[in-house]
Amino acid sequence: MGKTIMIVIFNHKTRHFTKAFYSHFKLRYQLLVNKQYWDLNHFKGMEYDQFDTPAASYILWVDENQEARACLRVAPTDRPYMIKDVFPSLVEDPSNLPNSLSVWEASRLCVDLSLSKTERAKILKEIVLACLEFGLENDIEHFLGVMPKKLWDHVFINNGWDINFMGKQEILEDGGDVIAGKMDVSLAVLKSIRDTTKIKYQDKPKLLEEIRHIPQVKAA
Repeated sequence: MGKTIMIVIFNHKTRHFTKAFYSHFKLRYQLLVNKQYWDLNHFKGMEYDQFDTPAASYILWVDENQEARACLRVAPTDRPYMIKDVFPSLVEDPSNLPNSLSVWEASRLCVDLSLSKTERAKILKEIVLACLEFGLENDIEHFLGVMPKKLWDHVFINNGWDINFMGKQEILEDGGDVIAGKMDVSLAVLKSIRDTTKIKYQDKPKLLEEIRHIPQVKAA
């Protein structure tokens, strides 16, 4: 895999036409369309949906070649979002779903399957910690998400981030199961994740820098 480079954030303030940003759409296509055979929108090997808006931010784990090897999309719930508009049946009382800048939805978690199991586990820990620290940096109180129960366990609970499930599991048409969850954002959760993952940093709680530029790809 070469050298570990960095985790970066792309959003309306920092987004550039870089290889890293576009490669994350290709990673999503590889995992969600090619591997899992989901019927999703795509264009020239890049997966996208209606929630890829200027309001979204993207937490990307980027290698030395400026390729995204893992990604997670986060966006505020003061506009259309996946649980509310696609999976409201996963919530016991959809009328109480948040509409707030302090509650964000996390989605499109992907990690490159060409990496070793050990590498994927390490990257997932860093993505989880980066997500929590992004929440702290942006005054987010909770994250929401939808995924299979076993992924909630493997990615978040086993790395020190407890989940409050919002309803019952639902079986999809392809036979897979998903459940909606809510995650608290706090310094106590930060300590729990760091204690569990053994990722330690000095100074203020910050794994990532919100503005961390990757060299822009020059137009041909």
